[in-house]
Amino acid sequence: MSHPWHMHYDPGVPATISLPAVALPDLLSIAAREHPDAPALLFYGHAISYAEFDRLATRFAAALLSAGVRPGERIALVLPNVPQAPIAYYGALRAGALVVLTNPIFEAGSLIRQLADAGVTALIALSMFHPLVISVRARAAVRLVVYTNLKEFLPPGQRRLFTLLRQEREGHRVPAGEARRAHWMARMLEDAPGMALPVLDPNAPAAILYTGGTTGEARGVVHTHRSLVANALQVAAWLPDVRRGAERVICALPFSHAYGMTACMNFSVAIAAAMVLLPTFETSNVLHAIRRERATIFPGVPPMYAAIAEVRDARRYGLASLRACISGAAPLPIEVQEGFERITRARLVEGYGLTEAGPVTHANPLGTPHERHATIGVPLPSTEAKIVALDSGDDLPPGAIGELLVRGPQVMQGYWNRPSETAEAFTPDGWLRTGDIARMDADGFFQIIERKKDMIIAGPYNIYPRDVEEVLYQHPKVLEAAVAGVSRDEGRPDLRAFVVLRRGERATADELLSFLRERLSAHKVPAAVEFREALPRTFIGKVLRRALLEEPQRDQEGPA
Repeated sequence: MSHPWHMHYDPGVPATISLPAVALPDLLSIAAREHPDAPALLFYGHAISYAEFDRLATRFAAALLSAGVRPGERIALVLPNVPQAPIAYYGALRAGALVVLTNPIFEAGSLIRQLADAGVTALIALSMFHPLVISVRARAAVRLVVYTNLKEFLPPGQRRLFTLLRQEREGHRVPAGEARRAHWMARMLEDAPGMALPVLDPNAPAAILYTGGTTGEARGVVHTHRSLVANALQVAAWLPDVRRGAERVICALPFSHAYGMTACMNFSVAIAAAMVLLPTFETSNVLHAIRRERATIFPGVPPMYAAIAEVRDARRYGLASLRACISGAAPLPIEVQEGFERITRARLVEGYGLTEAGPVTHANPLGTPHERHATIGVPLPSTEAKIVALDSGDDLPPGAIGELLVRGPQVMQGYWNRPSETAEAFTPDGWLRTGDIARMDADGFFQIIERKKDMIIAGPYNIYPRDVEEVLYQHPKVLEAAVAGVSRDEGRPDLRAFVVLRRGERATADELLSFLRERLSAHKVPAAVEFREALPRTFIGKVLRRALLEEPQRDQEGPA
């Protein structure tokens, strides 16, 4: 392949990657063989080496098979970013099962629908989620439940304190009746038999991740071992100066989301990096983790970087160890990018992806000055992208606006048990339709204009919320902004801006509307500005525009 964007790759980044015929757990075997003593999992002071991680994943695979799990069965993980999550993930894959990644803070109804859709027969959960598991067990065909306690991989001193101070108060103890019905991961690891494990087919399905739940019925995206290996290696290739066995990756993105699964967990294994595990994103915990572990790589979402940039005296946490930070899942405002880079001296660039594509397809170069503000960068190695007309599907030239299509080895196999929707997602020649409106410049840099579903039609005009949001971010009092509206065939649309002010600032709706009128065409200026203490988001950080429109209108003046 030869494309214009290849000229803008950093030195050492290949146009294509060599994709070995291996299954995902083979990447762990390679890391353990080449860097056995390198730390793999770092959890509040407790370190697990790659040799130990590999051993635990193998023992858990044997334990699952001994408990009756068969290759091809679906196993759901209801786990935050704790050591048990990657052990269970790689162990289940090594047993030949399909891993179904679920959001640990789901309400029971959503989880039950996904488990039923995937035909899940086994579930691995943190003990504090036992009320959710009990509810699921009563309404779904789950025959095997495995619990694990948060304290099991804490350092000894912290484990004792956890038992004394947190176990009962936070609900980590499973009721006796439920505990007797379940298996326990610690015991399974201890008692695991020595046995031969299945030979894995790299082209076989490996994981099911659900997407689309914020806009309609969630669909299960099926990725094979090959597609997940490909995306992990593509991300690794994007950092040509990566040091195998020596990097330390901040893992605050949930592993249960495609972005966290690939950019944190699988990427780390591919380069034998240490995963600095953080079950939730709390700004102070992240800053302490960066300082304690001398973290070098930080995949994240814009609200994470914005929160760190707002911390007074953030430099005292030793952020200079950070070298590479890639933002995804939502647009990265230039004010957030520049503020974070100013404080940390690290390189922060915007990337792009979608669950159906592994998820990462694009990123800005990290080591050269070619990064373009407000772009998602260029396609990763072995990835193709193009823009097509929204109506005809014909290829469009540089500068034209249309739908973004992608193609590459990281693209999904299809939607679980949805052949017609799978067919609709692809063009006849194998391009994946992203559903995003975008344009490409002459150098091959892509800019996302808007999701097709978020574009607002007002008579002859197409209004893209991001255009308005970028202007709002320029206002010195604005910390976060989102724009949403309802299309109208004729006349002015119902367009509203939702704003979170910086701490201690005060503003009025009229002040912000005047600011917008000076910088935007009249048809792009919202009819109203509403102030919020926070914007509703998915657990990965995307703003839920629909939820904003459904909330009652708030005061027209921001808090002091």
